[in-house]
Amino acid sequence: MAEGGMRRRNAGEESGLGGMMDNLQSFDVFSKVQDDHMQKSQGGGIITVITSFIIAILFWTELQEFCTVEIVDSISVDTVDSAGDNQVNVHGGLQKHSLDVTGKFIEQDFKAKDGECLSCMEGADDEHKCCGTCQELKDAYIAKDLPYYHILDSAVQCKDSIGCGVAGKVTVNKVSGNVHVALGRSTIREGKHVHEFNMHDVSDGFNTSHSIHAITFGEQVPGVVSPLDGTTKIVRHGAFMFHYYIKLVPTVFINRWGAEIYTNQYSVTDSARNVQVRSGELSGLPGVFIVYDFSPFLMRKTEKVKPWSYIFTSICAIIGGVFSVGMLVEMIVGSVVCKVAGVAPQ
Repeated sequence: MAEGGMRRRNAGEESGLGGMMDNLQSFDVFSKVQDDHMQKSQGGGIITVITSFIIAILFWTELQEFCTVEIVDSISVDTVDSAGDNQVNVHGGLQKHSLDVTGKFIEQDFKAKDGECLSCMEGADDEHKCCGTCQELKDAYIAKDLPYYHILDSAVQCKDSIGCGVAGKVTVNKVSGNVHVALGRSTIREGKHVHEFNMHDVSDGFNTSHSIHAITFGEQVPGVVSPLDGTTKIVRHGAFMFHYYIKLVPTVFINRWGAEIYTNQYSVTDSARNVQVRSGELSGLPGVFIVYDFSPFLMRKTEKVKPWSYIFTSICAIIGGVFSVGMLVEMIVGSVVCKVAGVAPQ
């Protein structure tokens, strides 16, 4: 009896499970086609290959779109006050290197070999008989109150060092100001920033040619372009004063993980004029001046990534759409071919 009863319980359970499965079949919305009723053709094979290729291309495009990080911008008001601080001959944050004629860094400035006496040219006198370095040659010309600009690219002591590269960071207050590289020694007199130099040093010109490889006001972040990068100005004659007027927009960059980076975006306009000596005076100070001013706004740039559901829904839409269109095209092409050939469609 026990064994018979066990068999009856098992049969009942199987019957209930089978009935449940039979009930599920009534919810099936995906019609099934028997293999005997399926007909394959060369045209269908060609369309299948084409649709598979299209699906692969669309899938790769959507995958790239999924991996692309969108940056959302927003803006708010941000005000600052004014202050008047001077930083003279900035050290520590900036590094200065001599450059050769090709623009490469010179590890060590030229120096005459031991026992070698190089001419001081027009600056030669009883005190300056030998000039072993470029600075000694300049000092000899200064001692005789002579300009030396015209000999810098021809004198043995100076011709290999024709430029200076400046790189580094300068920390300033969040107020309007300027950073400049200009002629003479900078100092503060009566609260004013002035440059001291010998007028005769620039009587025949002063070369302020320059190239800005990269300049940023804060950390470099995605989506922020530096308009001054790659700027080059060449002076053929005279002594030029270059001004770059920069409008800074304080910016907070928030990456996809929520970390914040503070930086600045900027726009720029520039001007240049020749301040060559006239009547024994300069009409301006030769040099490169970067004048900056802050905008009363704060820009927020937030990285926004697409959810994983985006790629899944895109894949389903691509596969379903392409195959549906492919089937429609195959039906139309097959019907047209049959009509042209005079054959009844199968």
